[in-house]
Amino acid sequence: MNKTIWTCGSVLALSIVLIGMPGCSKKSVQTGGDSQATKGGTESSKSGVGSFPDTGVQSGGGGLRGLDKNPSEERLGSAAQGKMDSSSNAGRQMEEIRAEQAASAAAGLRDVFFGYDSWVISEEGRQSLSHDAEWMKSNPNALIKVEGHCDERGTVAYNFVLGEKRAKAARNYLVELGVAANRLSVVSYGKERPSCNEHAESCYQQNRRGRILIKSGK
Repeated sequence: MNKTIWTCGSVLALSIVLIGMPGCSKKSVQTGGDSQATKGGTESSKSGVGSFPDTGVQSGGGGLRGLDKNPSEERLGSAAQGKMDSSSNAGRQMEEIRAEQAASAAAGLRDVFFGYDSWVISEEGRQSLSHDAEWMKSNPNALIKVEGHCDERGTVAYNFVLGEKRAKAARNYLVELGVAANRLSVVSYGKERPSCNEHAESCYQQNRRGRILIKSGK
């Protein structure tokens, strides 16, 4: 009789342990997940990765806040992203780019360049855009694309915003000069299409630009 009672008690105890195990296991997974998420959020807030770029305007007509990203941290990611494009799409894009660049060079259109972390148009930039506006008014059927570009410093997302502000600043000035707004489209490439690839200020100056192109008819 005692042996039967002991056996039943052991079975009951083992059942209670087995029932309790899934609850503990689940709690452990949740705790680990919450800890990892919290850690990731903290690292993201420090580096600027994964958060929407701060587009607040600084005093004095300056640019955005947040150009604290080490560009070397993103070069591998950018290269991997480029490899994801299919060869057919890449080939078509290159053909359109060459056609637009050739047409714009033949027309003598000039780019406008910007200061670090800024979309303010300089006096030299106004002169370039005034020259472009005269050509546009003499060629009313031409459609124009205004591209915004940045140097490599800062995150990809941040520079897309900054590039857009530069392109819109150039577009708005062309409209002030008498170019019809419906002829002007705006696109930002951020830091993804540099004209110069050296990691030096002399190169960065060339990449901080608003590019004025005649749109391809394709």
